[in-house]
Amino acid sequence: MIQNKHIIRLSFIGLFLNIIANIVMYRYFMIEEVILKQTAQNNTYLVQTYQNEVWDKSQEAVDQFNSEEESIFTNKNVIDYIQDSIRFFQNINSVVNIYDKNGNKIITNSNNQEEYMSVKVNASFYSSALHKLDSLLLTKYMPKDPINDAYKGKTSHSLVARSFSSHHELTKSFIKSYIPLISATDGKFQIEGIVEINTDITNEWDDITYLEKRAIIIFVIIFLVFFSIVMYNTNYAQNIINKQFETNRALKEAKTRAETESSAKTEFLANVSHELRTPLNAIIGFSEIIISETYGKIENKQYTDYINDINNSGKHLLSVINDILDFSKAAADKLKVENVELDLNKLASSSMRFVKPRADAAEIELIEELPKNHIVIVADPKRLKQALLNLLSNAVKFTQSGGNVTLSISKNTSRKLVHIAVKDNGIGMDDSQIPKALSSFGQVDNRLSRKYEGTGLGLPLTKKLVELMGGKLNIESQKNRGTKVTITFKYDENIQF
Repeated sequence: MIQNKHIIRLSFIGLFLNIIANIVMYRYFMIEEVILKQTAQNNTYLVQTYQNEVWDKSQEAVDQFNSEEESIFTNKNVIDYIQDSIRFFQNINSVVNIYDKNGNKIITNSNNQEEYMSVKVNASFYSSALHKLDSLLLTKYMPKDPINDAYKGKTSHSLVARSFSSHHELTKSFIKSYIPLISATDGKFQIEGIVEINTDITNEWDDITYLEKRAIIIFVIIFLVFFSIVMYNTNYAQNIINKQFETNRALKEAKTRAETESSAKTEFLANVSHELRTPLNAIIGFSEIIISETYGKIENKQYTDYINDINNSGKHLLSVINDILDFSKAAADKLKVENVELDLNKLASSSMRFVKPRADAAEIELIEELPKNHIVIVADPKRLKQALLNLLSNAVKFTQSGGNVTLSISKNTSRKLVHIAVKDNGIGMDDSQIPKALSSFGQVDNRLSRKYEGTGLGLPLTKKLVELMGGKLNIESQKNRGTKVTITFKYDENIQF
């Protein structure tokens, strides 16, 4: 992210420099298109008009100039020509000089030919930098010998600006236009004279420069504001990302520790469960031998009650250990299922028969709601029966005497689903207790007077078993009104048992 932060900032600065460069280049576009070319066109048009209205009508006077006689200025034609020329250029803000074909200045409309010259001006850093750019980018508007080009019949427009190193003493900028006066005699063209027009472009030049300067200042201010925002946002984002990175690393370390601890706990439970099953099998086996009086009768009836308690407790403890072992395997993804085609009706009936003695002892009615046609699904018979027994045992456990537990099976033909539901009218749960009931070792009924002891693994283990077989488990419950647990599997009508 640090590299990205610098890339964003450098990109922003690059964009700023690009816009500044475009503003500067637009200035030169405006100088060239609006000032230089327009002024050149105006001067050319002015000379053409002068030639048509004054010069061509005063050929005799022009010839007098070209005769190099000293008395020409007393000639009436010459005087009229000079007056007409001065009158023509008198309303023009430019300084105009007219040269004959020998290069002699014969007419000017200004007495102060040095009005553009002054002492050197101390320029600011911005002005100095701008002058250097001017001297580099505008040199093409400074021909080497424009007046000679004009005597060769080529119109030349020369830029004389304060910016150029050879004219640092200038306080003004102007354009010198050298436009030849051409006559045609017997089909031959001849240069009769040159008109030099010095047009002051200082105000226009300064206006463009001023606008450019203001645009740059405004843009610099905008840039500084936005760059400050970018700096703040990138630093803020960097801090957030750094904190998030540290948090993610801490969470990853905590997750790794939790997974390690969970794996160690699961392995410990599996090992302990395995070690406990061996002595429990002996306890249960020997107690059954004693109960059956294989090696002789038990004389004292009190011993018979004790041995029955030992046997029942051993079986209960073995059941708990088996649940713990299965749950540990499921949590470690080591519990395997073998899915085969099975008759769901037969498996449900078998499960109901298994819990019937417990239900009868608790005076709870068991109700079967099975379809007439047998339903065949693909699942692990052993694990599905274990899941149903867990649900039925829980339903009997948490239902008061006189209540009922219903096992029903139904099909959703349109969606190709089969629903196995275990419903009771026992103590029930509210919505906040359902997640606890599905958590490992979670028990909703924490009273010391519970009818049956348990580890709280029945529902979590059932959920894992169902999911391993590709099914889904859903719980609906209301406090003091009962619970309904539904297992859903997909089925194929083409499979027949």
